[in-house]
Amino acid sequence: MSRQRSGSQIQLVAVGKIRAPFAAASQELERRVAERRSLRVDEVPQGRGTPAEATRREARKIREVLLERAHVVCLEQTGRAFASSDDFTRWLGARLEVPVPLALVIGGPDGLDAELARTADERRSLGPLTFPHRLARVVLLEQLYRAILAADGHPYPR
Repeated sequence: MSRQRSGSQIQLVAVGKIRAPFAAASQELERRVAERRSLRVDEVPQGRGTPAEATRREARKIREVLLERAHVVCLEQTGRAFASSDDFTRWLGARLEVPVPLALVIGGPDGLDAELARTADERRSLGPLTFPHRLARVVLLEQLYRAILAADGHPYPR
């Protein structure tokens, strides 16, 4: 089995540490993605205070870890939804052809700071359903892995 590591670096920035019951799935998918593409995962601490104060603090920490020149994609419920896994695969393929890092940002329980989302290069959604932020991380990683396998010409394992 050939391992492809071409393309731009992918950065996943997530608010909060991954915990059970999602930790094992997240770690396994991170490992699988990292076998095929350059993946960096940064966790920033969950903010304290009112939801606005918390997301503002989180945004400051997110900005500190974003890779230089990264194409920043904030994942939030009001972002433009991917129509399907195939749509996500096409989008990711096009993004990875551009020689700049791709930073995918997942907020915490209060979402993302409005200013951070407003200044992102893109605002996308995983769909109309509401997911806990830790589950959204697993869903995103699974879609990344599925898309990367497709780009590499491998079927998704059943």
